[in-house]
Amino acid sequence: MTFEINSLVPELWCSDFETSLNFYTEILGFTVAQRRSKDPHAYLSLQGSQIMIAWWEHDGAWEPWFPKPLEKPYGRGINIQFMINNVREIHASVLSAGLVPFLELHTSSIWRTDRMDERTQFMLLDPDGYLLRFAQVDSYRAVEQSDINKIDRFHNKESQNS
Repeated sequence: MTFEINSLVPELWCSDFETSLNFYTEILGFTVAQRRSKDPHAYLSLQGSQIMIAWWEHDGAWEPWFPKPLEKPYGRGINIQFMINNVREIHASVLSAGLVPFLELHTSSIWRTDRMDERTQFMLLDPDGYLLRFAQVDSYRAVEQSDINKIDRFHNKESQNS
C-alpha cells in the first residue's frame, strides 16, 4: 500500500540504522510507514509528522549528499519539532528508557500569529545528536499587549548585544 508523503520530510543520516530505528519506534512511538526490504532506509511517521532515517556505506560507489565532514552531533543548529497530542506519554517513555532529555518537560507560551499557545514540550537528542522537540498545545488565548512588550524587550536587548 502506498502512503502519502508530506511536502517536507527531513531525512536524517544515522551512524547505526538499527539503533536509530529502535529509538524512534520503540521509545518514541513512531511507526514505519515504508521500508524497502533490507535497505537501511525508512520513512517513519508520528501523528501526521514524517521523517526518514538512512545509512549508506561510504564505498565510493554512491556518495550521499551530505556536506563533509560529517561529525556528531549531526544536525547542529536545527531542532525538529513534532506537534503531538501525547507529549507526557512520550516523555515518560523517554525517562523509562533511561534517557535524559536535553530540555525537560515544561510549559511555555508561544506566539502563534493571532494567539498565544500554551504548550507543554521537551527536547531530546537522538542517538546521532539530532535535536528533537516534542510539543503539545494545551490551550490558547488572545495575544495581549504584555506579550508584545516581552518580545520587543527581548529583541531590543538582542540588537544592543550585536
